[in-house]
Amino acid sequence: MPLAAMLVFLLLFFSVSANAQITVNQDQIALTQFDTHYYIDESRTQSIADIQNAPFSSATNRLTLGTNAKTTWVRFALHNSSAVKKQLFLHVPEAYHTEQLTLYLISDSNTQIRHSIDLENNQAHEMLYGGTAVFPLILSPNERYQVYLKSDVFSHQWFTLAIYDETQSKHALVSENYDIAIMVGMLLALMFYNVILFLSSRKKENIFYALYLVSGTTWIALSYGFIATLFGIYGKSMMHLHLSLLTMPSFLILFMISIFETKRLYPTEHKALMFVLLLLVSDLVFGVFDIIAALKPASTLAAIMIVVTLSVSLSILKKGNPLAKYFLFGHGLFFTFNLLAIGYYKGLLPNTYVTSHGVGIGIMLESFMLAFIISYRIRVLERIEKQQAALQVQANTDPLTQLYNRRYFDQATEAILADDKQTYPVTIAIADIDFFKKFNDKYGHQVGDEVLVVFADILQKFTPDNAIVARLGGEEFIIALPNHSESQAFALIDKVRKQIENTTISSHTHDALSITASFGVCEIESLLKPAIINADKALYCAKENGRNQVMPFSTLSEPRLSLQTQ
Repeated sequence: MPLAAMLVFLLLFFSVSANAQITVNQDQIALTQFDTHYYIDESRTQSIADIQNAPFSSATNRLTLGTNAKTTWVRFALHNSSAVKKQLFLHVPEAYHTEQLTLYLISDSNTQIRHSIDLENNQAHEMLYGGTAVFPLILSPNERYQVYLKSDVFSHQWFTLAIYDETQSKHALVSENYDIAIMVGMLLALMFYNVILFLSSRKKENIFYALYLVSGTTWIALSYGFIATLFGIYGKSMMHLHLSLLTMPSFLILFMISIFETKRLYPTEHKALMFVLLLLVSDLVFGVFDIIAALKPASTLAAIMIVVTLSVSLSILKKGNPLAKYFLFGHGLFFTFNLLAIGYYKGLLPNTYVTSHGVGIGIMLESFMLAFIISYRIRVLERIEKQQAALQVQANTDPLTQLYNRRYFDQATEAILADDKQTYPVTIAIADIDFFKKFNDKYGHQVGDEVLVVFADILQKFTPDNAIVARLGGEEFIIALPNHSESQAFALIDKVRKQIENTTISSHTHDALSITASFGVCEIESLLKPAIINADKALYCAKENGRNQVMPFSTLSEPRLSLQTQ
């Protein structure tokens, strides 16, 4: 045998013998792990005849080869060792991101069957089910076949192969993308919730987080075939959706700026974030016109973004911001799982669920942590608001009786008088406990304080809900009665006076103590201060006339104090 012929024979022999072979002799077929060989056609022009003699490399049915393998051939052998014809189906679940898929089924007798799916034109194809390509493989009895699959992609070369019988093929198609549907559903739920939060609170971090979730959801649904399955969009038609690679980090940076208030609190870190944001937005605008060119620096920009955001959050943590540690944890998870995904897409790491779904897992984990940060910040703000409210109450409240003080009484009553809707009269009443100084001297200040508390409770309990009851100081109290004329206020306050007279006060040191009180009542004409002076005059008159009575100012002979006579 001539030397050249012998070399060709040996080459063909080792090529075929080294080829991965799958023997089919079962009724139910579900092959999700098997050996293959692959070859990268760098020229992207080689024919099937050329490929049959090409030097293939060993691989598995899960391939990830990076960006330098835009045209890749995969080869494996099938042997139907049974006595009946077998119909199998080759699944390519990641077909949605490819440009074109071509399958050759070549028998030992050199019979050749070719199937091709062109995803660039986005037209429906009978062998395309959602984002999965399904190629029929009809195997004659006791026949051997070579299967060649050519995958042309726009950027990254990665795919998984599976072989099923008809029943298992249907089950696989039905069960695909369940995990992605759950991811998408959870992210969309978070997004809608934060839109509602934004509408109610108008806090910018909520809308930035919602937009981040939209971008992340788009990327997950795009990368894992959910958009292709749901909407039948493939290949070049969905290339612009890859802009979510740029919008997602942009909204994350805006979220950081808002949640950490970097412009006000951390100016140096703010400048670093704004610089990265400018780079991302510039590439995003460029991508609207040329998406392929814009995606080339996307991974570099993503690396810059991760380094800067991690550095900024570390710096903010060192400066004492309590939210930074949670952001660092979530962003660290995102970074870790994205490193696994980058290794997968570059062909540096094997095709496993974690590596192939690293971006989605990272987005999910970071999204949950950002949601925690928002809820944590809400709790902090609520705690601050409660503290401020408590301080406000303390500032407006008499510490002993828990009634309002004079400061709050004046503000609240003036607000009622200034309200254009207030068309009914407002009357004030000033109260003074009769002989309280003697009572205090006789029984002691502690008993006196107990009496003041009981007296305040009676005033609060037996006046309307809209009344403003306050302690002026000592044993003097004041009441504003909206929607009460002087005569109506007189009738009401006289009932309060009788209630005080008939109340027995039980002290821890004395039993069956009782008190009385005098009241002066005056309707407000226009201004509060003159009315208080006039009500005080009426109170003085009630005391002069024997105490334990209510005196309306209108019954006095004194002229009403007005603004002019004030």
